[in-house]
Amino acid sequence: MLWKRRKVTGLISLGLVVLVSWSAPAFGREIVNVCNQGNVEVFYASLGVRKSFFSDGGIIQGLFSIEPGKCRDVVPGGMSDVTTAFFYKDKAGTFGNAVFMVKGPEKSITQAMLAHICVNPEGFRETSAQDDLSIGQFIKRWTPPCLDGYFPAKTSFGAWEERNYIYTIDISPSQNTLLAPFPPLHEN
Repeated sequence: MLWKRRKVTGLISLGLVVLVSWSAPAFGREIVNVCNQGNVEVFYASLGVRKSFFSDGGIIQGLFSIEPGKCRDVVPGGMSDVTTAFFYKDKAGTFGNAVFMVKGPEKSITQAMLAHICVNPEGFRETSAQDDLSIGQFIKRWTPPCLDGYFPAKTSFGAWEERNYIYTIDISPSQNTLLAPFPPLHEN
């Protein structure tokens, strides 16, 4: 009888260890600090997703400011994978989408997993839970072709399929770089 109780207790303990270790990425902290080393205010939009044993989810949000000399975590709250698009004004006063090349030792920071995300320059926030979308449906909805009022923006980098990371990325926006207008001009 005592042997059976120990066996059941051992199986329950083993099950809990497996469950906690399998879902451990859901409890990690993923951070991508983007530091503005330029002399112009930069804005960003991020799309993030999270896959875990307990639940999957997605968030897209923007536009948020990173002032010159400041840093900001661009990973939407609670997400583990992220891709980010950046915007600022050039010397002609044109507000445009900019792509920054990421340099550094972070092998997990790559060219964006999603080449474009749909962005509204007036500010927005949507989650997969708002419409009960799967992650695949959520990503499809927020990549081109875009919904009315949203426009495709090129992304700079992504941290995808990684867990428990903290990265710092320096960007150097310059007003001397001419930008294409965002949102894009309508074609006639």
